[in-house]
Amino acid sequence: MKVTIQLASILIIVGLFGCQSNSEPDLRQNTYLLHRANSNPVRGDVTVTELGPGKLEFRIQVENTVEGGVHPAHLHFGGVSEVGELALRLNDVDGATGESVTVVENTVLSDGQELTYDLFLTLDGSVKIHMNDTYFKHMVLSFGNVGKNEDYLFDGVAVCTGH
Repeated sequence: MKVTIQLASILIIVGLFGCQSNSEPDLRQNTYLLHRANSNPVRGDVTVTELGPGKLEFRIQVENTVEGGVHPAHLHFGGVSEVGELALRLNDVDGATGESVTVVENTVLSDGQELTYDLFLTLDGSVKIHMNDTYFKHMVLSFGNVGKNEDYLFDGVAVCTGH
């Protein structure tokens, strides 16, 4: 009986302390608002997550897009009210879901800088979602400042260059 109690005690101690969970480290991430442009209703947010050293995920989720629509999304240099040169093409937003997920690793921006999460946090940047990639490619549906920029206070949305 004494051996059974000792064995049960050992099993309980091992069960409590011997099996430590291998939980994932806390991921660094920031979420930025994407405002609607003009009178269209497309708005949402973009979440930028560090998945590992030099590996980032850009997850866009907007509402009020239309099935069949394909909306180019870009990371631009400069705030939304500046004429921002294209820094990085993101995957298109699917009109049916309003989603776009882009994972980049060891990526170099158009100005030659290697994109890391720390660089992103200090970036003077913005994200813009466009109507399409043809005739209305300069028409912005939704936009938001990212990186070091403050949230947007309306003073106009500039056109985009470099795409």
